[in-house]
Amino acid sequence: MDWNELTFREIEKILKEEPLVILPIGSVEEHGNHLPLGSDSYQAIYVAQEISKRINALVLPPIYYGFTELDDFRGTVSIGFDALYLLVRDILRGLIKNGVKKILIISGHASGIHMAAIKRAANETVRDYFVKIILLSDYDIAYELRGKLVPYEDSHAGIIETSRMMAIRPDLVKGNFRFKKGEKGSFLVIDNYSTVYPEGTFSNPEGSSKDLGEKINNYVIERLLIIIKENLGIM
Repeated sequence: MDWNELTFREIEKILKEEPLVILPIGSVEEHGNHLPLGSDSYQAIYVAQEISKRINALVLPPIYYGFTELDDFRGTVSIGFDALYLLVRDILRGLIKNGVKKILIISGHASGIHMAAIKRAANETVRDYFVKIILLSDYDIAYELRGKLVPYEDSHAGIIETSRMMAIRPDLVKGNFRFKKGEKGSFLVIDNYSTVYPEGTFSNPEGSSKDLGEKINNYVIERLLIIIKENLGIM
C-alpha cells in the first residue's frame, strides 16, 4: 500500500491495525556508464513494494537523496550528514505522531556515513518513544552472496547491483560495461574517487544477468521477511 495514494481517513483506519510502515531511502549517485544515478532508490523502492505485497505494509514516499562520497562524479548530488539525520528524525517523529508503532527503514545506499546518519535518527527515536524500528541496507543482505553467486570482491555497480537493476528496471541498464581500477593504498582516505575508479565502477560488472538479479532480489526479500518476523512478529 502506497501511503501517498491513500486519504487521511483510510490511513486512520489502517493504522488502527498497527501495520509495518516502510521508509525507502536511496541516493542520487553515479553508478558507472551502465546504471542510472537513481539505482539505489530504485532498488530500495522495489524491495519495499515487494514486502508490502506480502504483509500489507504501508510504503512511505521515498527519500531520494543521501550522503555520498562520490560527488566528484558529474550527476551525483549529496546532502550533508546533519541534513539526512534531521530529515529522517523528523519523518520518524511525524510517524509516531500518527500512531505508528513498527517501522522498517530500508536504504539502497549503504555507505558508512550515510547509514550512520540514519542510525543516529533511529537510535534517538527508539530511546525517546515507544516504537520498534528495523534499520538496514538491502546490501547488508545482498552482499551475503559474495563468494557464492558472485566474486567475493563484488562491489559498487558490480555484478550484484547491475543484475538487480536488470531485473528491476531493465529499460535503464545500458550495455556499456566498463571497469578500471587505479592504485589505492591500504586504509588511505580518498578525497576523489574518480582518480581510483575512473569509470565509476568499483568492481567488474561483466557476468551480470536478469536471471541472477531475480535470484538476488528474491533472496533479499525472503531474508528480510524473516528479519521482520523475528523482530516484529509480522508474517
